[in-house]
Amino acid sequence: MPIRRLSTKSLPQLPVVAPHAGSSLLPANGDANGTEPTARSRMTPACIRATITLVVFGAYLLWALPWHLQHGWDGIPWIGGGRGRGTAVAEGILRAPKLDVPKGVQTMWGQYAPWRAAGTYVGPPEGCNVTQVSAFALQRHGARYPNAEEGQRYAVAVERLASAKKFADKRLKFLKDYEYDLDADDLTAFGAAQTFESAEVFFNQYAHLADEDNIPFVRASGVPRVVDTANNWTVGTSSPASSPRLTISHSASPGFAAASHQRHQPYLNVVISEEVNNTLKQDCPNAADGSAQTDAWLSVFAPPLVERLNKAAPGADLNATLLFYLMAMCPFESIAKETGSPFCELFDEEDWAKFEYHGDIEKYYKTGYGNPLGPVQGVGYVNELLARLTNTPVRDKTTHNASLEFPLGRALYADFTHENLMVPIFAALGLFDVSEPLDPHALPDYLETPRGRKHHKHREDEMRQKWVASRLVPFSARMVTERLACVRDGAAGEYVRVFVNDELQPLEFCGAGKGGTCALEAFVESQGYARRSGDGDFERCYD
Repeated sequence: MPIRRLSTKSLPQLPVVAPHAGSSLLPANGDANGTEPTARSRMTPACIRATITLVVFGAYLLWALPWHLQHGWDGIPWIGGGRGRGTAVAEGILRAPKLDVPKGVQTMWGQYAPWRAAGTYVGPPEGCNVTQVSAFALQRHGARYPNAEEGQRYAVAVERLASAKKFADKRLKFLKDYEYDLDADDLTAFGAAQTFESAEVFFNQYAHLADEDNIPFVRASGVPRVVDTANNWTVGTSSPASSPRLTISHSASPGFAAASHQRHQPYLNVVISEEVNNTLKQDCPNAADGSAQTDAWLSVFAPPLVERLNKAAPGADLNATLLFYLMAMCPFESIAKETGSPFCELFDEEDWAKFEYHGDIEKYYKTGYGNPLGPVQGVGYVNELLARLTNTPVRDKTTHNASLEFPLGRALYADFTHENLMVPIFAALGLFDVSEPLDPHALPDYLETPRGRKHHKHREDEMRQKWVASRLVPFSARMVTERLACVRDGAAGEYVRVFVNDELQPLEFCGAGKGGTCALEAFVESQGYARRSGDGDFERCYD
């Protein structure tokens, strides 16, 4: 079924209603003619106006309902608080622009999906001293253009489809004068806006920890889109060594520095080259890349779609691989141009659910639990995290570089990286540890999408704590680890909480109780695999 789009991207305007009694639009102490009203005449117009207002408002809700079912309720401050960030939304956080693509489809773009809150951030539980929190943020770069290699493949796929002898489906008519024109590798304006938004959220949540002597210590993996993301996040005094190329989008005050009204101006402290092993870029030459499993799944879901498109575009001679590239054009072009790509219209939700699972499989078998050498690629960063939590030197025999600046005792840290590094960090920590491996030959029940709005809520509930790439590592994904000072049963102690995309993680592996907290000592003890530097798996990467 083709995706139906409404004709406008903007929220319908609220109709103008009659003024209430007492409005400045009516003469004081009288009616429009200035005569003295009776008790009946004072009451009746007010009741009538109130009734008219309620009727018109109800009519507006019914009129706007189709728009909100497609685009969500984020634009209405009195429903759900926007994106579920509590008071932060009311404080005017800069948001990445909306895309003219149904949100139900956007969530099925896997690792190419725009960031969305997977849960609602909640403050520390009762008995925890919020003035003694430490927050360690790990974030993926913002939305990007396809990388150069991807872009060449997408262009070939588009050219192949456009070369058809005719178009039997009117949804393909746009190809008659279409040219592939996406840039490569760099952040998009949308991606920059995502970063500004995340920085403001972080500041609003942890502003009480910042002072002149304690601003975020910031690191980035050394490719332009990650460096740019880090600089956009700080938007403060730039480090001379970083040569920042800010990618600023939309007219708003962005970043941590601007959110603090320039009181605190962090900068990019350390850029770690990707030419060598490091804790912000995964590396394991002997590890499988997950292509065997993704190819298996592609061979299952692509053939019917290939047959359908080849029938609609005779002479194109598409195959499964080209079909996948055409589907990927939907998220990349929509994000790059901040409007719905015509390629999105070629597929329905059932198709997108299968595309989504392709990303889940890739991340699971490339650097996740499905790869025997996946979790070890996140060990170096986990050991750095443990050092920060315990204020002790890093103990790691994998990828930590002791020659680089790595201060301890700070309250705020921010690191910027790629999704392929975040995934093994999740796996090394023990997050999202699904009970059964992902099947590369069948779509799991929780991703099936019978049509209908009610199913989407059920689907979201089913996906919690499942291995779903769009929830784990969308563009601008972030993990925040908190260290809390709490008093439990009359005894003071330190505790740990972890949020992934604003969703509090259960941390069963360290005995987390109410409020998702577990004792710092128990958390450290639970990380034996990392503390032992991967039990020899790191050496297997290079043997």
